[in-house]
Amino acid sequence: MPIKQDLPDVGNALLSRIDEMTERVTEIQYQLQPDLHERFGPRGLEKTKQDTRYNLRYLAQSVQIQSPLLFASYMTWLKVLLAGYRVTTKDLQVNLECIIQVMQERLPTEIFEMVKPYMDQAIAQVKEPVEPVPSFLEQSELKEEAQVYTELVLKGDRYGASGLIMELVRNGVPVESIYLQIFQQAQYEIGRLWQANKISVAQEHYFTAATQMIMSQLYPYIFTTASKGHKLVAACIGEELHEIGLRMVSDIFEMNGWDTYYIGANVPSASIIRTINELEADILAISVTMTYHVHLVAKMIEEIRSSKAGARVRILVGGMPFNIDQKLWETVGADGYAPDAKTAIETAYILLGNRTISENL
Repeated sequence: MPIKQDLPDVGNALLSRIDEMTERVTEIQYQLQPDLHERFGPRGLEKTKQDTRYNLRYLAQSVQIQSPLLFASYMTWLKVLLAGYRVTTKDLQVNLECIIQVMQERLPTEIFEMVKPYMDQAIAQVKEPVEPVPSFLEQSELKEEAQVYTELVLKGDRYGASGLIMELVRNGVPVESIYLQIFQQAQYEIGRLWQANKISVAQEHYFTAATQMIMSQLYPYIFTTASKGHKLVAACIGEELHEIGLRMVSDIFEMNGWDTYYIGANVPSASIIRTINELEADILAISVTMTYHVHLVAKMIEEIRSSKAGARVRILVGGMPFNIDQKLWETVGADGYAPDAKTAIETAYILLGNRTISENL
């Protein structure tokens, strides 16, 4: 179901007023909770404004793509994150209630009535107890190796981590298994640890950079598979900084005999369309991490559908927003969705439609 074009552009109406509403929301919240001054000091005021701005931005984008679930799930994620900084569930709930009050004051009635259900669902989600998220490493078929790898990189020993991976390769562990059971699960785990405030942003960035470096050492083992004639173009949308997931997907396709063209992030739509046409790509894989980039996916897919490339290429999407709302891929007009690298290759063959998965894997 494509995004409805006949509705007022409520998302843009919210985005255009974020700054003024942020100031007013923060003012009201500090009136209702004067203890915030004592608890967080002058810096707390600026952090409240920053969080409110993010909340409004996520709300606007969720409205744009008609997914209340995305905003509600973001609130659950934020609740866990803020708990690490001594921000309570009540603090977050008050912030959302202040946003409702300010929107009712500042927005036309018809727009407010369309947005209010998103806020109600988010508040209900915030009130729900959060179940602890178990370690992703426990879910790995190479659990012990994944645990050691993660510990080595977090200690800053990327050379030790590289040695561990190369030893596994020499011992006959398939590179694809290393990608799926170690790299992929370790990245999920690092995200969980960062959200729980157990590691810093610097550690998270270092971990990703180290894994990308070690992945590059495996390329001699990857680019030896005989080509099956299928072509994949892989791109991140907007100013996405989290590219490693799509890099893994692209490498998994290469291991399965695809010719892959990873073009990264921040590439204009016109360049992506030109690349698809020139290469006669079979699949375009699009990755999104941030909710506020999803509307760009819808826009790009619309442009592709109206171009020559649209007649041939099948579009596969993935990333956190699509994992949260598993009907979202239909909303943006894609042909399919995959929650992880393994499912991506399986779904790609289904989208090709001319061969079964078992013939190709």
